[in-house]
Amino acid sequence: MNQESFRRVITLARGPKANEVFVSEKQRDILEKLIRRRSTPQSLAKRARLVLESARGLTNTAISELLPMDRPRVVLWRGRWINQYVELSRIEHEHPEELEAAIMQLLSDQPRPGTPPTFTEQQVLQIVAIACEDPAASERLISHWTAREVRDEAIKRGIVSSISITQVGRFLK
Repeated sequence: MNQESFRRVITLARGPKANEVFVSEKQRDILEKLIRRRSTPQSLAKRARLVLESARGLTNTAISELLPMDRPRVVLWRGRWINQYVELSRIEHEHPEELEAAIMQLLSDQPRPGTPPTFTEQQVLQIVAIACEDPAASERLISHWTAREVRDEAIKRGIVSSISITQVGRFLK
């Protein structure tokens, strides 16, 4: 095997070189502040550290070993930073007061898909309000509300068309 073939085999064994990560001084200051701040959620602090380690030139594998994080997740967050770097730089120059919020937004979890809520906040508030009323005011011959009675009253008032007793109990909890 000649030397060129050997280099190609070594390169293939290590995989492609990760894209370079750039971080401005202001961005670095904000990331370091997020890591040091006690109120920063751990997931956000870990991602901030990931960006700083990437900017230092560490590989994805080295970062995944340094931080307790699997390699695909390192690739994901590194890629998000790279994709948004130009926008962060624009914010830094045009609206520096918004940079920290933009970085926190970038490093936060995105909304996940799922079933939309069945009941609106307004409906939940109205159901809870029923439980706070005197049952006699609703012409109920009871001294205290039960989940079943609250459910029946919510349906009677047209707040919801149907709801389970269990769900009403969750709201009242």
